[in-house]
Amino acid sequence: MKRGPYDEYIDVHENLLPYADVVRFFEELERNDDVKSYCNGSNIAGRWFFQIYSREFIEELASIVTESLAMTENSGTVLEVMSGDGRLTEFLQPYIQSRIIATDAKDGRYDIAYPKWVESLDANESAKRYAPSFILMSWEPYLSMTGLDIVAVGIPTAWIGDPKMCGHPDLFETPHIPLKSRYALSRHDSFLRRDFKTDVFLFNCSPDIIKSVQR
Repeated sequence: MKRGPYDEYIDVHENLLPYADVVRFFEELERNDDVKSYCNGSNIAGRWFFQIYSREFIEELASIVTESLAMTENSGTVLEVMSGDGRLTEFLQPYIQSRIIATDAKDGRYDIAYPKWVESLDANESAKRYAPSFILMSWEPYLSMTGLDIVAVGIPTAWIGDPKMCGHPDLFETPHIPLKSRYALSRHDSFLRRDFKTDVFLFNCSPDIIKSVQR
C-alpha cells in the first residue's frame, strides 16, 4: 500500500488541518477507492464520520455562530445535537466564547466511539432541556423529521449536510439561507472531480449574518 505524507491510516480529525491538505489527503484515498472504508472507521482512530472538517470550515462556522449570538444579543448555550463523537464541538469550542453542549441519542445505528462527555439525549429533548441560543445539526438521518421539529422551535440553527442524502425534503420548504461554503466537504464528494455536495444551511437566522461573515 502506498505510503506518504497523506498515509490513509492517519486520523484526519486528530487536529485541524488546512483545507488544501485535507483535500489532497482525500484525493489520494479516492485514487485508491478507499474513501468509504476510511470514513467507516478504517482510520487509526476508528472514527466514523460523514462531514469532513478543515481549519477554514471550522473558522467559517464559528463566525456564523458568533455573529448570530451577537445579532440576537443572546450569548447563552450553543447546542450540537446528533453530535456523534463530538469532534465538531471539540473543534468549534476554542473559537466560541459560549459553552457548547454535545448530545446524541446513541441509538447504535453507527459504530461510533462516544466520549463520556457527549450526553445521551435525543435532539428534541436536548433543545427542551437546554433552551440554547444556537443549535448545530450535522448529517441528520435521511427522512428524519427531527430537523423540522428543531427548526419549528424558532432557535437559530445551522444544518450541515447534503439535502439529497440526509434530513427530510420538507425541511427545505422552510425559509433558510445557504451559506454556499467553499470549505464544506463530505464522504460522498468526488475530490478528484471537485464535486462537492454539502453546505451549511441556516434557519431562523437573519440574512445579514452572511454579509457580516463574508465581509
